[in-house]
Amino acid sequence: MEKIWIDAVEFNDYGGFILETQFVREMGQAYLMANGAGESVNPATTAFVTSEDGYYRIYVRTKNWISDYNPDGIVVEVDGIRSEHICAEAHIKDWYFEIAGDFELKKGEHILKIYDTKGWFGRFACVVITNDYDFTPSKEIRMLKKQRAEIKRLEIKTEYMGYYDTIIVGGGVGGIVAAITCARYGLKTALINDRPMLGGNASDEANVTLEGSAHRGYHETGVVFELKTYRYKNALTWSETFERFTKQEKNLDVFSNMLLIDAVTDNNQITDVFTINTLSQEEYKFTSDYYVDATGDGWLGYYAGAQYRIGREAKFQHNESFAPILADGCTMSGSATAPGNKSYTVCSYYAEERNSAIDYKAPEWAFKLPEKDELGRVPTRIGIGEWWLEMPNDYDDLFENEYVRDSMIRMSVGYFDWLKNSWADREKARNYQLVKLGTYNAKRETRRLIGDYILTENDYVEKRKYFDSIGYCGWKIDVHHPSGIFSGKKGAFTSNEKIPISPIPFGALYSKNIENLMMVGRCISVTHLGLGPVRVQLTIGTMGQAVGTAAYLCKKWNTTPRGVRDGYIDELQQLLLKDGMNIPYVENHDVNDLALQAVATATSFVKGGEPKNAINGINWPNSGKEYAWISESDVPNSIELMFDKEKMISQVRITFDIPFSEYGYGYMKQPVAMNMVTDFSLLVLTETGWCEVHKCTDNIMRLVVIDLEPTVVRGIKIDVQRTVGNTKAVIPEIRIY
Repeated sequence: MEKIWIDAVEFNDYGGFILETQFVREMGQAYLMANGAGESVNPATTAFVTSEDGYYRIYVRTKNWISDYNPDGIVVEVDGIRSEHICAEAHIKDWYFEIAGDFELKKGEHILKIYDTKGWFGRFACVVITNDYDFTPSKEIRMLKKQRAEIKRLEIKTEYMGYYDTIIVGGGVGGIVAAITCARYGLKTALINDRPMLGGNASDEANVTLEGSAHRGYHETGVVFELKTYRYKNALTWSETFERFTKQEKNLDVFSNMLLIDAVTDNNQITDVFTINTLSQEEYKFTSDYYVDATGDGWLGYYAGAQYRIGREAKFQHNESFAPILADGCTMSGSATAPGNKSYTVCSYYAEERNSAIDYKAPEWAFKLPEKDELGRVPTRIGIGEWWLEMPNDYDDLFENEYVRDSMIRMSVGYFDWLKNSWADREKARNYQLVKLGTYNAKRETRRLIGDYILTENDYVEKRKYFDSIGYCGWKIDVHHPSGIFSGKKGAFTSNEKIPISPIPFGALYSKNIENLMMVGRCISVTHLGLGPVRVQLTIGTMGQAVGTAAYLCKKWNTTPRGVRDGYIDELQQLLLKDGMNIPYVENHDVNDLALQAVATATSFVKGGEPKNAINGINWPNSGKEYAWISESDVPNSIELMFDKEKMISQVRITFDIPFSEYGYGYMKQPVAMNMVTDFSLLVLTETGWCEVHKCTDNIMRLVVIDLEPTVVRGIKIDVQRTVGNTKAVIPEIRIY
C-alpha cells in the first residue's frame, strides 16, 4: 500500500495563495491561504507520482476558520478532474484532516491542484494521498508529526548547531541591533528569527513605521541611527537594510524561519535552546553562555521559567493613575498589517480607488460595527485603514494567535463595510474597491518579563533618574483602550499622556530570576502602563545596543547581567557613549580617551562654540551645556588636538552634528546628512610633520570610526572641507585611542 505526504510549502506553484508561518507553534505547520478579498484566487499546483494503478484517497489538512459560517471552501483537482466535495466546511473549530475525494489513478505522474471557492482565506497545511483505506491521518499534532516522518521517511532527530557566546532570539529591531553590537565586540553570535525576513514589526511583511522619543532634539543615535540613515540614503526597505548590515558582521550567524520551541534551564541559568524550522519542521539545538529574549512575546523567558506578567496591574500594586481598580488579563491589541510601500503601513486592508462607484456588501461573518458617529473615530484615510482598527484586549495573542488574527480579518471586513455603507461621510468611499486584507498580526503587548526594576507610569511622570541608565524614551504613555474598535465615544486610549525625556534603567532589561537572560523590546520589565513609552522601535533599538554591549561585559568579566549592573555599570555606560549612544545625565570620562588630555584649537569658532567643546565629554545639545565646536567662518575650517608629549594612537572617533532640532514621524521622509560634515581629512603630526592618514567624502554617519596603524603622534587635525545643510563646521566630539 502507498502513502504520499505533501506539505503545502512543497507545492511547486502557490498560485494566488500566500505562505503563512505565524502559527507553527500552535498548529504545527506552515500553510497556504487564499487572500482574494472575496474573489477566488488561482489554484496552488504541484505534481506527485503513484506506483500503482487504482483508487487513491486524498486527505487535506484544513480548517473551517469560522465554523458557524463556512467563509471559504477548499476543493481538490487531480489531472483536471475536480472533486465534487468541498472541504473546510465541517463544524470543527481546529485544524483537521478531511477526505477531499477518491480518484482513480494510473501509475505515474499526476498534477494536483488546490482551489479555494470564495477568496476568503481558505487554507490548507498538507495533503496525504493513499490507496490504504484503513489509514487515517491524525488530528493530534504529536501523532501527526510521527505519521509525517514515517511517510516521508524522515529521521526524527535534533541537530546540534554548536556553541555561541551570545544567542539572541527574535529578529525585530532590538534583536538585530543587539546581534550587530555583540558581533562588533567579537562575540560569536547567533540571531534566531522565526520569520522569513528580518525586522519583526518593521519588516517588509509588517511595515510598521519606526518611531522614537518624539521630542525635538532627541534623535535615537548609535547603531539604530546608522541603520536609519543608511536606509534613507540608499532608498531601501527596512528588511533590505537589516539584511545588508547583518551579512557584513563576520561574527554573526542569522537563522531565519527558525522558531524557538523550548529552553533548558539549570541552576537558574539557560543552558540550551531548541528550535524548529517553520518550513521543513527540522529541529535544532543551540548552546550559549548568555541569551537575549527579543521575541516580543517573551517566549524565551517563558520556556526558561522566567517570572513574567500578562495584563493590567491593579491600582494598589503601583498606584498608577490610569490603572484599573481590579487587575485583569487585558493586553493591547495588535493591528493586522500587510506590505505597503516604503513610507506607510497598510493597516487591516488595502483598497483601490476606481473611476466609478463600487457597491460593497460584507459577508455575513464580518463583525458589525456601530452605525455612523457611534464608532467614536474619525477616519483619515480610506485606502489603507487606520492604526486604531484593533480587537478588544481580552483576546489571547499568545496561545490563540491564529484565532486573533482571523478575528482581525473579520473586523477589517466589517470596518470596510462600515465605511461604504454606514459612515456619515460614506460618499468619500463610494469609488473604493477592497483588494486585500492584512494578515500579519503586528502585536503591541503580550508577556512582560520581570527584572530587578519594573518601569511604571510614575517613573515617567515623576522624572526619575537611575544610576544604571542606558538610554531614554519619550513616546507618550500610549496605552490603548481595552475595548479596541468597540470603545465608542470613550476613544482609542486609556492613556495618551505626554512625558518628558525619561531614562531607561538597565535593571529593567534582564530577568529577575534567570541569571543569564536579558530582554529587549516590548517584553522588558514594565507594567502595562509603563510599556507605553518604551514599545516604539527606535527606542527598542537603543535597548538592543545596551544589552549587546552588556553581553560583551558579561563575557569579559565572567559575570551576569546583574553583575554588570552592580559592578560594571559605569563601564557599560561609557562604552555606550563611545559607540554613539546618548544617555541623559551621563558624560564621557573614559580614562582611555586620549583626547580628554589634549588642548584644542581651531581656525575659527563662534561664542559658545569653542574648540574645547569637542573634548568636554558632551556631544549633544540637550545637556544644557555647550556641546560642540562650531566654526565662525564658512568651511573649510579645521580643529587641532595637541598633546603635551608624544602619544601612541590607533583610532580616532569623530561625532558629527545631525538635525537635532528637527523631528519627523516614522512615516515622513527623514533628512539624510542634514547639518552634517560630509567631506573631511584626518591628519596626524609626527616628527616629520603633518601627514594625511584618512580622507572621507560623502559621509552620512554621525559617528565615524577611523582605525589606524599604531602611530606615535604629537597631535591630530581634522580638516573640514564640505558640509550639507550648514555652511559652518560643527563637531560635537573627537575621541582618540
